[in-house]
Amino acid sequence: MKSIAKAFAIFVGIVMVLSAFASFVMMGGDQTENVVVPSGDGSLQTFGVQGRYVEWDFEGLADALQMSPESTVMAYWINLTASPNLTQAVAAALPQSMGLHYADQIHSNNKIEKLANANFNGTWTEFHEVKPYPVGYGGLVIPYQDYMMIPAGADYSIVFGKPALFGPQDSVKQVLDVITGGLATQSFTLIGDDNADLQVAALGSGGKSMPLSGGYKEFYLGVNVAKSQAQGFNLSARYLQPDAAASSKIGETATKNNLSYSTIGDEMDLSGSVAPENLQSVLMALLGP
Repeated sequence: MKSIAKAFAIFVGIVMVLSAFASFVMMGGDQTENVVVPSGDGSLQTFGVQGRYVEWDFEGLADALQMSPESTVMAYWINLTASPNLTQAVAAALPQSMGLHYADQIHSNNKIEKLANANFNGTWTEFHEVKPYPVGYGGLVIPYQDYMMIPAGADYSIVFGKPALFGPQDSVKQVLDVITGGLATQSFTLIGDDNADLQVAALGSGGKSMPLSGGYKEFYLGVNVAKSQAQGFNLSARYLQPDAAASSKIGETATKNNLSYSTIGDEMDLSGSVAPENLQSVLMALLGP
């Protein structure tokens, strides 16, 4: 029941986003002054909104965490162009994400190519990498730290750049605080240089809403699309100080899916190849409560 209510709330929210987006595009007597058609060179100036632009490396979860506040307890990054099977499995296994479920609607029918989500202070912000596209606005911009926040409905704001920021206005402001020199989270230590197509990190301090109900000090998961998609996906997960319940669930998932797992000191590792038809169930087991 909670999941149905949550999905409905998100659906209502996105309807507000889309209706508001349409209204602010159409506002103003002469919109042509505020519409910019991108030249194709990828310049931030093609976004058509005056002020500073977000300009940040966005090649993996480590880049997203450098924009995330100190209080971040969970974050993930996904390359949405890597594999439709991966995107579908992630959408089912991870908490609801506006970018995952409405990727081609938030930014004027332009698809999001890479997406990250950070959870902090009981709220969230998403990072969306999209190609430059025409942007229309009619003066509804809110300056903050010299960045221009464009309201998208009563609850959400967009800040254009590379990547674009999307989320509740107050949470987007917290990310802009980090980007302009505030302290980013330093709590995630297990992230390596695997350049995985999906990267998920969580802290047990986040509580029961974390994967495996937060039964560990820290968790990291990386999933790569195999060279031949028919071969499936290469998965690797690490758990720092897992408790008995989490260790048992990890072991059961590994045994059921022919994955390897081991415990050395206070760290537990899981790895192996996952068939395409099994990816969703494996991710739901590892990322669920």
